Amino acid sequence: MFKLKNISPIALICLFVFNTNANAQNKRSVSSSKNQQQSTTTLYEKYIDANADAHLKEYADIISIPGISSISSHKEDINKTAAWIVNKLKSIGITTAQTLPTDGSPVVYGSWDKAPGKPTVLIYAHYDVQPVNEAEWDSPPFTATIKDGKIFGRGASDDKSGVMISIWAVEAILKTDGKLPVNVKFVFEGEEEIGSPNFRKFIIANKDLLKTDYALNADGSQYNETTPSILMGLRGAAAMEFSIKTANTDAHSGMFGGKTPNAALIMSQIISSFYTKDGNIAVEGFYDKVLPITPEERAMIKKIPYDKTADMKLLGTTAEVGDTTFSPLERVWYRPTLEIVGLQSGYTGEGHANIIPGSAMARITCRLVSNQIGQKIIDLIVKHINKNCPPGATVSYKFSNGYAAPLKFPSNTKAYNYVADALYKIYGVQPLQIAAGFSTGSLIDIKDILGIYPYSLGFELSDEKWHANNEFFRLSDIRKGQLVYCNYLQQLAKEK
Repeated sequence: MFKLKNISPIALICLFVFNTNANAQNKRSVSSSKNQQQSTTTLYEKYIDANADAHLKEYADIISIPGISSISSHKEDINKTAAWIVNKLKSIGITTAQTLPTDGSPVVYGSWDKAPGKPTVLIYAHYDVQPVNEAEWDSPPFTATIKDGKIFGRGASDDKSGVMISIWAVEAILKTDGKLPVNVKFVFEGEEEIGSPNFRKFIIANKDLLKTDYALNADGSQYNETTPSILMGLRGAAAMEFSIKTANTDAHSGMFGGKTPNAALIMSQIISSFYTKDGNIAVEGFYDKVLPITPEERAMIKKIPYDKTADMKLLGTTAEVGDTTFSPLERVWYRPTLEIVGLQSGYTGEGHANIIPGSAMARITCRLVSNQIGQKIIDLIVKHINKNCPPGATVSYKFSNGYAAPLKFPSNTKAYNYVADALYKIYGVQPLQIAAGFSTGSLIDIKDILGIYPYSLGFELSDEKWHANNEFFRLSDIRKGQLVYCNYLQQLAKEK
């Protein structure tokens, strides 16, 4: 701070008048800027509302394509979905839109880079979907059905909502202003539902093309219809399959029962050995690398209005399980798991077969936390199975192609603040900080290779039956999501 010395009274008066005028001008400038932003936002709203019906038809079009990445017979549907998105991007002015090859499904890429000196944001989403059991659906899963303010169809929420909302928001700005306030890159993956096996290699090969200042994950969710949220942590994942063989064939239970090893029984005994009586994991060394839950994480959880009965009602369950040393959200967000996700043995068709199963199979998924490493966890489980496999049985293994690492997001960054501010402006309340028990390997890849945290900015809600029958998305969140993206891009443009 400087001090005034030897300045005449007249000079001081002049200085005061100058400062007063300058302050008034600054206030008018700030007020004008706010009014201009509000006016621009209103124009975006008008465009969004005027094109709502056309966008809903587009939504139905993309939902109708069964781009199931885990079933090879749907490869052409994957390619068809990617081509549909490319055409949509080109129609709004993204002239660089194209599909880029990987060792599996193509990645859709498009960029708008006509804002020199402004930041660049990369928007990630995925366009592939989960398989369906059509008999369990109330309406055809690949025919969009609108009912009670919801659009039903496979992928309507996870994650064609993320793909389309981000595109429509950019469209609203381009069609209204003729340009974007910042540079934007779209990266839409076609293998997220099978663990993104080729995405890491794709990013490494295209690191320069994907260079960015900020990144958003459009495959995200909000806490509920009126409360926004930002994802602050993900668990990792490791998966495997093992099989028990006790005979070359199933055996007659009357002729061989009592002397022949039963593969289903042995499988049950091995699975039982994975757990202690209180529900913890008994595999030696499983918890060795797990870090304690931090005070900040516990404080974050206390702000979440968690109601266990809501989840139980959603799933139709009647009990809540797990180590009661930790709260339910602590267990789901910050504690590791070992889950049996598939079992097969014996005869399960119509009727009854009196057999002793000669083989059995189990599939395992582990959710990992803190500094657990997927390969080391799988090695511990294999060691445990071998130790507990009795005489008369042999065991074989199948392993997944890769592992997803855990990821935590900092909240003391500009990138976080831009997302939080955009959500606040539309929802009117500050977003909750949440974590998630699932894994998204592609986000790890973006962070590791591009060096950017991909903060979540999606609008799925947890009751929208992702991966289940009768998946849906709320129509009201289509409009809300576009306005959040418009506000985000405007705010980002103010960065110097």
